[in-house]
Amino acid sequence: MRNARRLRRARPRVVLVCWDLDNTLVDSGSLLRLGQRLEDAIVDGKPVPNMLAFYAALGDGLPDAAHVILSARTPAMRTDTLTWLSNNGLAPADGVLWFVPNAAAKTRVWQTLAKAAPLVIVDDLTYDHEAETPRVYQDLVETARRTAAVYIGADEIARIAGDPEAISGIVAEAVAAVRR
Repeated sequence: MRNARRLRRARPRVVLVCWDLDNTLVDSGSLLRLGQRLEDAIVDGKPVPNMLAFYAALGDGLPDAAHVILSARTPAMRTDTLTWLSNNGLAPADGVLWFVPNAAAKTRVWQTLAKAAPLVIVDDLTYDHEAETPRVYQDLVETARRTAAVYIGADEIARIAGDPEAISGIVAEAVAAVRR
């Protein structure tokens, strides 16, 4: 929360994009389904197909946006997370990789960020990735939709992963929504 408040004060009236890591940028869930430990999956996970291109396209569409990565990973995973991000061309600036103790704790960060500027949330908000079909945090999805100017969730992430042509349409929708 402290980091969110600092960013809110430092960058007023700028679009903010809040990214999740696991199963949004990092395809760690498929490794968990195969029995790999989370600590290994976060290192070995490949990018979710087309999501790095989407990250870049959203950055191009919203060039003045500040990007934050918000994860329910443990702080002990920070070094491995930073290494993964760097290895995949997403080395974040100081202070924009934030950890919360659980997925539900993201809501307070989102609400703080949304007070500062239009907020775009890119987060699958799913759990139980060891199962054949992950489950969705429906309550968090509803909170994300109410809080953000744009919520890009599991359905959109699946569209992007399956079809790189979907990127331009989803970016155009996001840009139009934050400019309203």
